[in-house]
This record gives sequence, structure tokens and C-alpha cells, in this order.
Amino acid sequence: MENYILLKAALLTEGIRSDIESLTAVGINYKEQNHGLFGWDFENHVDLKLPDDFCLPDGTVVQFRLNSKSQYYVKTHDDKLKLYLNEHEICEIKWIERPDFYNKKTTQNNDMVKIGQIGGRDCLFFCYQNYCSHFSSNKQCSFCNLVTTSKVYDSVIKKKDMTDIGEVAKAAWSEGNVNHILLTGGCFSHEQEVALVSEILESIKKHTGFERVPGVILPSPAKGDDIERYFETGINAIGYSMEIWDEKLYKAICPGKSESTSHAEFVKSIQTAVKIFGEGNVFVALVMGLEPKETFLQGIQTLSAMGANIVPFVWSPNPGSKLEGHRAPSAEWYFDVISEAAEIVYDNKVPSGIENHCYQCDGNSLLHDALRLKGIV
Repeated sequence: MENYILLKAALLTEGIRSDIESLTAVGINYKEQNHGLFGWDFENHVDLKLPDDFCLPDGTVVQFRLNSKSQYYVKTHDDKLKLYLNEHEICEIKWIERPDFYNKKTTQNNDMVKIGQIGGRDCLFFCYQNYCSHFSSNKQCSFCNLVTTSKVYDSVIKKKDMTDIGEVAKAAWSEGNVNHILLTGGCFSHEQEVALVSEILESIKKHTGFERVPGVILPSPAKGDDIERYFETGINAIGYSMEIWDEKLYKAICPGKSESTSHAEFVKSIQTAVKIFGEGNVFVALVMGLEPKETFLQGIQTLSAMGANIVPFVWSPNPGSKLEGHRAPSAEWYFDVISEAAEIVYDNKVPSGIENHCYQCDGNSLLHDALRLKGIV
């Protein structure tokens, strides 16, 4: 039996390529990449439409990360997509179907796909600001390529109209595949961000009829009274992009963010958020692979004991980031560490929060997949 978590880790750390025949229906029948925030590929591909993600035979969702030198590749065989490692056939895969709303326009004649995109199979994603202020002072996180991706692809509307966002949410939910949303943006003024998020949520609630919206808001680190204000917008869950648990590495890798939000402030704010949003409704994003196993698992233990869920993204060196050209740890390292992390989360009995974020959202992390093996879906 194939170890699909290990395979997913390998595909994310080594990247993947595909023959042209396998890509013919991408952007027509199957969901294509639309760079709403980051670029996760190993190389840019402005003139080539690629799948956003795909599914392994057990339903595991994997993000497509182009690496034209990868030993993993997809080709069409007998009208099926087959994944190979060199000449060895591994398994059949499936691209994810393209949502109908990707072909529609808002009443203001804007392409809906340039406003909101589907992450994985069931998460509607809106980036309300494709900019991070830390880039202007050269203090951006070393792994981040948010601003450079926006310049390279220019594939989404940067400043989105509130009504357009509501219309896209209504259209996406009406198709029956979307279960939750993810709202995020780059780092900017807290006062402006809370007000903007409130407007966005009002539009989404108006167009969908939700009293509270299933999903996660992932703003600049929410502190103090802002946490309660985000709860009052009507979003079910809140996220914190803490990035790195080890305090010294956090300062080194995230120089701008660590100046404005310390490790201690993150921990205090997450504790407060759990009290307000409830256990399981706070999600902490970590970048997995940039700190030692020991400190990473310490973070998993502390955060899950507080009642927070963790979304540890599998790091690979993105083009346009300061770490471009570096190498991630091995797939085996990721598998071993995430297996231990899943045990910790399971033992701490953190509510899954799957009504707001689930394994079908995450083609770029492994923890949901590892917990699914324990019956947490």
C-alpha cells in the first residue's frame, strides 16, 4: 500500500512536471493556478497554465509545484493521468475540476476568478491586499515571495470591490462544493484591516445569507481588542501566521514581522483568541522545514495544549524569495516529524475545526492528512 503522506511530502519538496498532453484541459475543465497570493512553484511559468492542485487515489490533495528538473512527472496513459518516478509508475492521479464561476463575471463586469479562487477542493480564497509593507524596508520573511509573485503574474485584481466579493461568494457556494472561506492579505495597518475585513464579511453575509461565515480570517497578527472585533465581523475562526516557533530563528527569518509582533505577543494573542473564538477555531500557520524538529514539536505541543489548531505548510524555496535556490529537508524528515506532530495534537484532543478548514483545503501541508489517518477528517 502506498504511503500517500510520504508521497505528498516528496511531491512538495521535489516538485513535479507534466507532459503537454496532460495539460490540454487545464484552465478549461480543470482548475488552473491563479496567483492570488504566493507562488509555490520552483520556477515561474507566466505563459504556461498549470494545475493548481491534484488528488491522489485516497483523496489526498497535493499542490502542484512546478520543477522542470523533478524526477516526478505526470503523463497521460490510456486516457488517464499517471504519476511516475523516473520510469516507475506510482499511481493514477486526478486534476481537480474547474468551478463554473471561474467563467462568470460580476455585475460590474469583473472576472470572478480574478477576485476569488478555490484552494484545494472546497475552500474559497480571497486575498484582500496583495502587498506586504515589510518588502519596502527589505525586512520581509525570508521564505516569502508575495510581492514578487504579484509583479510576475499580475493574474488577479489587486483592489477588490466589496460587492464583487459577495457575488463571488454567492456564486461559489451555489455550486455546492465550497464549505468554507479563507480571507487574508499582507501586513498593514490594524485599524484599516479590521474595518476592511468587516466590510468584506458584511458583503459575504448579505449575498450568502450566513449569520456567521464558515472559514478563517488570517489577518496581520490580531492583538488586544482587535481579536474581539474580528469575532464580531461574523467569521467563525481566526488564524495567526506565526511562521517559526523557535524565537531566535523567528527573529532571523522574519525580521519585519518580529519587530511588530514578538513571540510572546503571538502566544498571548493566540491564548486570548481561543477564549473568544473557542477551542479548535484558532489556526496557527507555521512554515515547516525551517527550524529543527525539536523546536517545531515544542510549538505543536504548546499551541495544541492551548486549544489551537496548527497548519504547518511544507516549505520549498520559492522564486523571488530570499531563500530561492535553497533546499528543503527530505520527504522522510517531513513524514517523521508530521507523524509525531499528529500524535501530539491527537493526545491534546483539540477540536478539529473542520467546518472552517480541512484536509481538502490543504494541498501544501501534511498535518490534516496525518490526523485523517486517526479518524479526524
